[in-house]
Amino acid sequence: MGMSSLKLLKYVLFFFNLIFWFCGCCILGFGIYLLIHSKFGVLFHNLPSLTLGNVLVIVGSIIMVVAFLGCMGSIKENKCLLMSFFVLLLIILLAEVILAILLFVYEQKLQGYVAEGLTKSIQRYNSDNSTKAAWDSIQSFVLGMSFALTLNCQIDKTSQVLGL
Repeated sequence: MGMSSLKLLKYVLFFFNLIFWFCGCCILGFGIYLLIHSKFGVLFHNLPSLTLGNVLVIVGSIIMVVAFLGCMGSIKENKCLLMSFFVLLLIILLAEVILAILLFVYEQKLQGYVAEGLTKSIQRYNSDNSTKAAWDSIQSFVLGMSFALTLNCQIDKTSQVLGL
């Protein structure tokens, strides 16, 4: 490999890691926004810390750290940073594979657990104002989304009839 190829590879690695770092910043910002303004955390009362905002903050932080190591390791050509970057990528890949296997093995148990948690949440609908607000906002979101999908299908069917 020539020196120009290695230089190109260095800047390509830097550029893609910079994009991932910006995406991690966006995910982290959206997670913080959801922590501040969202009401969806009250749906599962047996896991109060497992909210969408918390998950997005954790995932965004991990993406930012890994992408930062890749950016700085590639632009500075630091072997320690690059090795840390690739080790973290390997750990993330192994964690994803293990999580996929566990979700496949315990699919029925997880489905029952989620159904039980949502059923308990629905039973609290009239007694807890935050649960009522969460379910009402989800229903209005789903209703609006299903209306948009129905409208899109109708437009698509009409355009097929007209030959457009």
